[in-house]
Amino acid sequence: MASRKARLALTSIAVLLGTMFVAAAMILTSTMDNSVRGAIADGYSSVDAVVTSNEAETDWSTGQGTTGTVPAEMIGRVESAPGVTDVGPAVEGQVNAIGADGKLVGAFAPSIGFNWESLDAQDGYIEMREGGEPTADDEVAVSGKFITDSGLELGDTVTVYSYTADRADYTIVGVYGLSGDRDSLAGETQVGFTTAEAQRLMTEGEDVYTTVYVAGDVDTGELSEALGSDYRVQTGDEASEEAAEGFAVVADFMGYIFLGFGLVAVFVSVFLIINTFTIIVAQRQRELALLRAIGAGRGQVVRSVLAEALVIGVIASIIGLGLGVLLGWGLSQLVSSSLFDGLPVELLVPPTTLWALAVGIGVTLLSALVPATKASGVPPVAAMRAAVNPPKPLRTITIAGAIVFAAGAVLLVLGLTDNLGGNTLTGMLTGIGIAFVGITMLTPIISRPLVAGLGAIMSWSFSGKLGKLNAGRNPRRTAITASALMIAVALITGIASLVSSIKATTSEVLDLNLNSDLIVSGAQGGANLPSFSRQTLAELRGLPDVDQVGDVYIDFFGTQVDGQDAPLSSSEDLGASLEVFGGTVSEGSVEDLSADGVVIDEDTADDRGLGLGDTVEATFGDGASETLRVEAILDGYELTDGFWVAPEQIEHFTLPKPMQAYIDVAEGADVAAVQEQVRDLLADEPEVGVANNAEFVEQQTSQLDFILISVQILLMLAIIIAIIGVVNTLVLSVLERTRELGLLRAVGMTRGQARLMITIESVIICMFGAVLGIAVGIGLGWTVQQALESEGLTQFALPWLLIVVYLIAAVVVGLLAAIAPAARAAKLNVLGAIAYE
Repeated sequence: MASRKARLALTSIAVLLGTMFVAAAMILTSTMDNSVRGAIADGYSSVDAVVTSNEAETDWSTGQGTTGTVPAEMIGRVESAPGVTDVGPAVEGQVNAIGADGKLVGAFAPSIGFNWESLDAQDGYIEMREGGEPTADDEVAVSGKFITDSGLELGDTVTVYSYTADRADYTIVGVYGLSGDRDSLAGETQVGFTTAEAQRLMTEGEDVYTTVYVAGDVDTGELSEALGSDYRVQTGDEASEEAAEGFAVVADFMGYIFLGFGLVAVFVSVFLIINTFTIIVAQRQRELALLRAIGAGRGQVVRSVLAEALVIGVIASIIGLGLGVLLGWGLSQLVSSSLFDGLPVELLVPPTTLWALAVGIGVTLLSALVPATKASGVPPVAAMRAAVNPPKPLRTITIAGAIVFAAGAVLLVLGLTDNLGGNTLTGMLTGIGIAFVGITMLTPIISRPLVAGLGAIMSWSFSGKLGKLNAGRNPRRTAITASALMIAVALITGIASLVSSIKATTSEVLDLNLNSDLIVSGAQGGANLPSFSRQTLAELRGLPDVDQVGDVYIDFFGTQVDGQDAPLSSSEDLGASLEVFGGTVSEGSVEDLSADGVVIDEDTADDRGLGLGDTVEATFGDGASETLRVEAILDGYELTDGFWVAPEQIEHFTLPKPMQAYIDVAEGADVAAVQEQVRDLLADEPEVGVANNAEFVEQQTSQLDFILISVQILLMLAIIIAIIGVVNTLVLSVLERTRELGLLRAVGMTRGQARLMITIESVIICMFGAVLGIAVGIGLGWTVQQALESEGLTQFALPWLLIVVYLIAAVVVGLLAAIAPAARAAKLNVLGAIAYE
């Protein structure tokens, strides 16, 4: 090892990178969880008890919740409880505020509204920076984060509204920060109102409260008994822990993503380590044979190779763990600044991070085990000859790979044909994994024809022909080297194919079903549910060049049908809307839909066992329940799936406003001109915009492009390891062929020809990995699309541009990987190489 430092470094880098990402993922998750919990605990530091209704279920990550409240008359009971010193009856919920640019403030994290009186029991939570608290109903105090995001200042007027209350203008009379000189608790913006105005906005004017904060020496058990079973009493610590759970979901999700890519990097590094130690053993065949000849046992040889692997694994894993701590800290800072408004990060390295060490060391040892075992089988007689062992036959590994691939394919087929009972998804994912392993085992036999075909393209010169022969000389080595790149390319291609399929399906659904030319909608960001006013909807219908407008109201929160969660939809004129949506009525009629009527699609009818005249019990967002009768069944598609209730029920929706409108422009009218007219009407509707069908598809799928870019960036780690694998293989291959290269130079090969030969060999290996990866990725994408076909993903489309980019990138990777090995081959001393032993 000491005499081959470059080889040690190259092998160590792969283990180091994998360990680093695994450790960073664990540290990111624990650090953000610890930081969020600490920040929220600060907000509850002076709160000793929290009272809520048993019906209240707030999602603190979005600010959404059910309507359970505490009536004003209960506040007196709380105040009179033993030990209570302060009570802060709170009205809290999500509000929408319009910034200086006319757009919503806080589109990703929610804007939280509250009444200033609630701070009475939260001493030290608020630090007033400018101005003072609101004393009139048309005044507000806002957080520092709100000022930053809105572009407004102290004394400016801000427009605020909620899902249940119309817009109103308020004067900003105060700007405050939170304890610890923070502008925000966890990325949200805050607006403080008087109690009466907070109730108008968030409880429809009722004299009720969403939460009651209590300070003092309070016995929560006694307080709970005094209030009765309709109310829930928690300690401040319990309420803090519950609130932190919702916020921590974002950090946990990102941690799992990084952990997944870290494990991919570790898996890819396995191929590099196996290949490296296989070549090392082959190069040291005579040395190992001499050891055997003078009495070394097989166990000693195995232990010597594994000891080398252990040293590499320990050194690389320790360095990777250290770098993982730094990366985890950096990622935590990035997540904090981008999602949580600079939340103070408290670094936490959990004991589980040591698993990263175990993974790095364990993977290195396991990867070296097969080469070590082979090394122990070197016969002593090999010390007396310099012949190179010919490549072993591929029959055994090919048969084994075919069996494994067939087993995975059978599971996939069973899953695609719904023959796995209730384990369809699990079986399909298992089948994909098994088939993937089978393909990896089959790569040596696949490499022969594929490398020959790729090499034929580059065999225009003497160096090209030799490069092709070298790449195909040892199919196992070529396959293992290319497999690392294949895995990364397969994952990227599979995800890109899925994204393309979603776009193609969305476009086809709109083209085949919608009879609209323009669509009014908004992109949901975080807690924001885009909507617009009923008045604007009426104005859209009144435009001279508009034929029909289909409108959609949807309620997601707390809605159920016969005890099962289900969104409820409605339209002011379902008959006209169906014409625009392209839906048809297969049974019954939607004309003159009664107030207690409901319309469902055929799939829902089949799933629920419902028919015309049957009744269902529907629970709405405001808690109201109605018995509804099925009056029509639709032969629809995704937009008209589910339960459609009469417009009289819209008042029970959490958001009683239209969320989308589909506009059918009159025949002969200029669609672009109508779009401009609609855009003018929406000038005061910051949550939505208007787009034609093509633009709408792009808007709806834009987040998929972001996901694809993120995946490509993260998988660069696996590609870097793959490049290192190619470099390592070529460097060791050059050392292995030192005498052969010397003979070639002796008979006239120039240094330039030697460089070209190694470069072409590198490019062929990388192209082989990319081509195989693209093929596997396409199969992976197709399988997932087929699995989701029943869920509406009906089209399979290929990302042709990206495929071309990946092939070009493979050539570039091959050129880069060949630089050092080619330079080494070109610089060989001819006489020294010929005499090389």
